[in-house]
Amino acid sequence: MLKRHLQTRRLVPVLLLLVLLLCPLSSFAQDICFDDATAGRMIVALEQAKICEQQLTVAADGSAELRQQLEIIKVTVKLLEDQISIYKNMAEMTAKMGEAKEKLFEQELKAAQPTFMDKVKTNVLAGGIGAVLATVVILLL
Repeated sequence: MLKRHLQTRRLVPVLLLLVLLLCPLSSFAQDICFDDATAGRMIVALEQAKICEQQLTVAADGSAELRQQLEIIKVTVKLLEDQISIYKNMAEMTAKMGEAKEKLFEQELKAAQPTFMDKVKTNVLAGGIGAVLATVVILLL
């Protein structure tokens, strides 16, 4: 719609110039007469049309630039969403690793502590050695 409007605005002055150049000026001079005020308004209208055309061109360029910026922002948002997803996955993996380390430390702690049977064996062994030593001392005396 905008392009068609711009094309129409450009075509009208060209057609007017073409008609004026092709037709004899003397025939128009006799049929059409403008006073200075009307001619001035026509010139002002033509200048305003030119200014409007320039403004439309600037607006179209600005619109294209804004579209490009929007695409860049969309790509940036997508990248940031991907980065957030990666950080969430990293946090979950770190939490799982922490849980696994905690379980491993608990198992190592349990393995390092002597069990009831280990304590019984140690006490029986110590008692046996003590009994043997006591017997040796008694026999030697």
